[in-house]
Amino acid sequence: MPTDDELASALSRALDGAAGLTPEAAHGQLAAGARRAGLRRQRRRRAAVAGALAVLVLGAAGGFASGGHLPFASPAPAAPGPARMSEQRFDELLTQLLPPGKLEPMGRAWTGGRSPHEMGSMLTFDDGAGASMIQITVQYTADPVDRVGCMDAFQVPSDGCDRTVLPDGSVLVVDKLRSQSVADLREWRGVWAAPDGRQVHLTEYNGQPSVPSRPAPPMTEEQLTAAVASPLWAEAFAALTPVAGTPDATVSADAHPSPTSTETANALLDKLAALLPTGTATADRDAAHTRLAVTTDGRRSSLTVVFTPPSQRGLDDLAGLPQRPPTPLEVREPVAGGGTVVVNAFGNGKTATDNLLHWTVTVYYPDGAQLLLNEWNGEQFYDTKTGVPALDLAALKAIALSPAWRA
Repeated sequence: MPTDDELASALSRALDGAAGLTPEAAHGQLAAGARRAGLRRQRRRRAAVAGALAVLVLGAAGGFASGGHLPFASPAPAAPGPARMSEQRFDELLTQLLPPGKLEPMGRAWTGGRSPHEMGSMLTFDDGAGASMIQITVQYTADPVDRVGCMDAFQVPSDGCDRTVLPDGSVLVVDKLRSQSVADLREWRGVWAAPDGRQVHLTEYNGQPSVPSRPAPPMTEEQLTAAVASPLWAEAFAALTPVAGTPDATVSADAHPSPTSTETANALLDKLAALLPTGTATADRDAAHTRLAVTTDGRRSSLTVVFTPPSQRGLDDLAGLPQRPPTPLEVREPVAGGGTVVVNAFGNGKTATDNLLHWTVTVYYPDGAQLLLNEWNGEQFYDTKTGVPALDLAALKAIALSPAWRA
């Protein structure tokens, strides 16, 4: 039977593979989350094994010599951890930070006993202008503080985001997100993160997650900022156990580099523009997302290009491709000289075939490099629309197989 670590590793690899076939931000986030969960589980397991070995050694050195007792016959009591905080006390702290109103827990949403590193809850807050759901988490994490930032407005609808690095190196984020599927639904995220691993996350809605009941969430941007950065949470942190290996480093205000440098992105977009079919017009170059708007015969679409250099992960993706079941419209073909090209089309989800929204071509090179072209109708990635794209899959495939990408 596979261990928890093996299952977490397999889940991470599977999600990484899905993200490679379909460039959706959620897949990458899930893969990263699975990987972090696996690492945390490994650290806990190693600590437990180390503790057991320590008891065994001490028993062999002292217990056997003095009385001949078995090593585990009289184990020393474990060092007590911090006293856990009750749900009632947690809610009392939160109530002090909210505007006047009524706070009610939502069923069994309290997470105070699930992990020694975090606690949180889901609640309903009613200030008289419409009940709204609130999610709150107080936690220790080993993630670097420079990873805390705004959601990409290219991937998720947003009414704006502010990210501030404070003099002590902590980070404050207030992100005003909109739902792309529920009209008028707002989701405001407030985050405070310190370099030593302490983090407070508070998300408020303007109603329930699928049913808005008011124009805006109950707390203003200023109130949300004050709530997550409040010193009152020191009491909650005192009831939690820090995560081993927490990076203790401050960050600069510009510590959010793009995965692809501007120079590299522009070089990729130059190659893409040079390979477009004759008569294709281009506009709205976006180096931050390696995106280019293209128009053919009055049809306007967006194209993104991602090139990943040779790596062991790329070799593993190519080797594991035959074991991954294809999606309904996916076509895989060998490439002359080695590798595989995958042509695909799908709608809202990789297995959806009605109302096609995405057209993709991925080239898996024999040295582990990868090239991904993605096309959709719309400006932002989340704002995909139905209709015939500017370039069909045959044109995308011809562009992707050009030797210019390896030049």
